[in-house]
Amino acid sequence: MKIKIKIKTLLLLIVIFVITYIWAIPTATLSIANYLEKKNSDKAFLFFEKYASYPTTSNIKGGYLYVNNLIESFSKYTIFFNGWGGGEDTSPENITKAKSLLEDVMKENPDNESEKEYYIDSYKMLLDLAIATGDVDLLQKWISFGQKSKEEKIIYTADIYNAFLFHVNGDRESAEKIIEIYDNQYPTDTMFDILKAEIATFDGNYEEAEGLYDNVNKTHWQLREKNPFGSGRYYDRSFWFERVMNDFKGDNKIRGTVTYEGKPMAFVQIYVQEADGGFSSGGENYIGITDESGKFETLGLKDGVYNIGIGVDGSLLTNRVLQRSNYKQFELNGEDGEIHFVFNNTLKVKTPVHGDKISGDEFTVSWDEVEGAKYYTVEPVIFSEPYGKSGSSFRSPVMDKNGETQFTDTSATFSIESLKEQPSGLTFEGEEMLLGPHAILGLFLPGVEYPIVVNAYDENYSLITSSLPLRTYYDEVPSITVEGKLTEGENLILQKKYPEAIEFYENKLKDNPKDLESLRYLTKIYGIGWKKGEKNLERAIELGLRYTDITKSNKLFYEILKDMELGEIRENKDLVYATLMEEMENMDESGYRLLSRYYIAIENWEGAREALQKFESYVPDNLFYLNMYFGNYMEAIGNIQSQTFYNAKMSTIKIKDALTALENSPPQFSDKQIFNDFLLKLTNGIHHEEGKKLYDETVKQIKDINIKTILNEIYLERNWD
Repeated sequence: MKIKIKIKTLLLLIVIFVITYIWAIPTATLSIANYLEKKNSDKAFLFFEKYASYPTTSNIKGGYLYVNNLIESFSKYTIFFNGWGGGEDTSPENITKAKSLLEDVMKENPDNESEKEYYIDSYKMLLDLAIATGDVDLLQKWISFGQKSKEEKIIYTADIYNAFLFHVNGDRESAEKIIEIYDNQYPTDTMFDILKAEIATFDGNYEEAEGLYDNVNKTHWQLREKNPFGSGRYYDRSFWFERVMNDFKGDNKIRGTVTYEGKPMAFVQIYVQEADGGFSSGGENYIGITDESGKFETLGLKDGVYNIGIGVDGSLLTNRVLQRSNYKQFELNGEDGEIHFVFNNTLKVKTPVHGDKISGDEFTVSWDEVEGAKYYTVEPVIFSEPYGKSGSSFRSPVMDKNGETQFTDTSATFSIESLKEQPSGLTFEGEEMLLGPHAILGLFLPGVEYPIVVNAYDENYSLITSSLPLRTYYDEVPSITVEGKLTEGENLILQKKYPEAIEFYENKLKDNPKDLESLRYLTKIYGIGWKKGEKNLERAIELGLRYTDITKSNKLFYEILKDMELGEIRENKDLVYATLMEEMENMDESGYRLLSRYYIAIENWEGAREALQKFESYVPDNLFYLNMYFGNYMEAIGNIQSQTFYNAKMSTIKIKDALTALENSPPQFSDKQIFNDFLLKLTNGIHHEEGKKLYDETVKQIKDINIKTILNEIYLERNWD
């Protein structure tokens, strides 16, 4: 049977097919992509990719829209002395893909005004991408390309970005010559006005710069999403002028470098914040930016103590670790300062690999040797919701089967049963303040995947590198999972059903007083306290001693003693002392910490100081306080000048000068007595609410100006103000 189709019908079908093929399908694909992007769906890029690769889509428009989705912004990952984080989660693979796509767009010739606009936006984004990722060669290559273009707007963009490059490299004279050329040609262009304002800012013409930025915000507010010069945010320094310049403006500059494996990192932003113990992870305006050789010089700052940070595109940090000492505040006092940020490659963990299954009691971690490393630590990543690998997470060095936490070799073997004796991650969670189950159950619960991190430290206890980069995905990190399943009592603990767990294990002990699982978990439940204020130390000591007698190991009991309050140590001083004497031959830093607390509890201040002097990885506050108590002011100066001084905010020139003055001219007896009483109260520990009252009572009795200076710095450091 023949089917007859009229010519008109056939033509209509062909037209419908052509319209569908040429217009409807790509239009629908783009609409879905835009919808998913607004919903912040991670599937949006698939539809942008389909739209870009569709045969009838303009290569220029499709390429730009696809890249614009791959690179949502250039917001910076911020790294300060006392914290880091934030930034766009763009992968290195997407950065590479974006560069390639944009370079392909640059090979095209726009056919109409719409394509020309996308072409110019693509060109600008390519330059922004080069700056954001510190790719100097790419930036110079495409600036040169733009300057040879026949398109006026491309030439202009190339020149403005070239002026930005001159500005960053400190050649503001060349930058200003370009500004002069275009000064009246582009009166409504955002990046031109911003560049003028930036040059004025870094020339120290703050009043002019503030006026220029006011104009930028009034004129270009609708263009806030188009961040020029690879910026992580719209250039708006209004809040910065109000806060930073009012508070920090001065004559001291900070100079330094940012490098990766000895090579310069260009266009890294330098930030400054108040040294108040906190930090902001985003939204910063930079006070300096590295040039092509990785060098920077900040704007002028007044004398003071600062928190210095840097801003880097997160895609650069998936294989890098920042080498650092204990993070300290940065002090300026009448002269310029210097600081260097050094990034190194991550170290390679050989075993385990990701997802290793452990069937026995022991497992080994091994890694490549790191040049200059004095020792290594191994840290499992522990999640508050272990079976979902979710919630908050933390890391802490763990002991190998020989009881060591610092390894000079490039491997270490761990006993899972032994690690169960150690409390792990003391946290109290929720409104009821229930103890986190890991503190009782220990590490390596059966069926839970634990990422494994190895860190390398130098002889000054400063981190050289780690197997965990600053930006990472835990599904790519070496990890282990212990086979087996939880017992009935362990499940009760995991669910934080502590009264039921206590009843369960106490009943087991009635049947078998030597049941090790019951003894181990009850000792920790009673000794740590399953809920804030719910300790039963007497029962913990009884069961802990029984566990020690059976296993011939006092590790569990020793761990419980470490968590005692000073009053509890005082009440059980003979038992604590006897246990410490057993450990004296193999005493580690945590043991000396307990020993110092024992001596503080019984008010043996010299003994406490001697124990604190045994600390290697850091200098504790209490050693500083006790050195002042004994009048050893030069030793106290040595404390605060140490790279490992725990309380960096006390490492100020003011305190050093005050201590030097006290060494040269000791205080009057009455002042010394009052000051010593204050220092001992700090050593014993004082609640924040009582601190201001103590300070007020002390400072009004003191006449010595140098002691008053030290008191005031402690007052500020403790946030008693």
